[in-house]
Amino acid sequence: MNFKKLFDYSEPIVAAVTIFVVSLFIIVLYGAQVLYTIQLAGDTIETTGSAKEAVEADEGRLILNVETRTGLGDQQAGTLRVAKAIEAITTYLTSEGLTQFETPAGSSNSEFFYPQNSQAVQTGYTIRRSVVVRSGDIETLSTLANDTGLIPNTGLVVTSNGLELTYSKLAEMRVKLLTEAIKDATARANAIAQNSGRTVGPLRNATGGVVQVLPQGGIEISDYGSYDTTSVNKEIMVTTRATFGLE
Repeated sequence: MNFKKLFDYSEPIVAAVTIFVVSLFIIVLYGAQVLYTIQLAGDTIETTGSAKEAVEADEGRLILNVETRTGLGDQQAGTLRVAKAIEAITTYLTSEGLTQFETPAGSSNSEFFYPQNSQAVQTGYTIRRSVVVRSGDIETLSTLANDTGLIPNTGLVVTSNGLELTYSKLAEMRVKLLTEAIKDATARANAIAQNSGRTVGPLRNATGGVVQVLPQGGIEISDYGSYDTTSVNKEIMVTTRATFGLE
């Protein structure tokens, strides 16, 4: 056997074999590094944490509605009646200190009579307007929502869509509760790690969950978050998922 030819890289076979061996060595070395990296990545612990705090609603939103029906020939008169009713409502609101309101554009819809086996016949119009009032005076808004008869006679029936109660400092509360939720997740991670003879290292990653605004004592949460608008007394809950290194 001519051993000199084994190291003669001008020979095509020798060159090919050399490239194959070097490539195989690199692949094995890289594979070992990847395996080592995966093992390190698995050296973590993931836990969830939560925090909750009771708050009181400090803002309210109430929608007051008026409507009237007219014949085919007195649509304009009906529009004027609704406009006067809106004026009476806003005057009353101002007198009660409820000055943050708006009057969105109204609507006018055709009304029809549907005789049997015949074409529909238009009989007139229904004209609607509303007043949207906002205030931090929850008590006054609640009283008005429960009894729209307190509004002086407008000549039309006044109805409400119900009072929506919200909390204005939700963004600040979310940051506070997220910090507390991470502390809760850390405590859980420590409890689990101690049982395995390990210690919790630095926080690797944390993901905040959705915010749940619940009526006080409420338990119905949603994966997409929830916001109770009916209760004065509420509870805000935030969850987080955290990953820690293990030592």
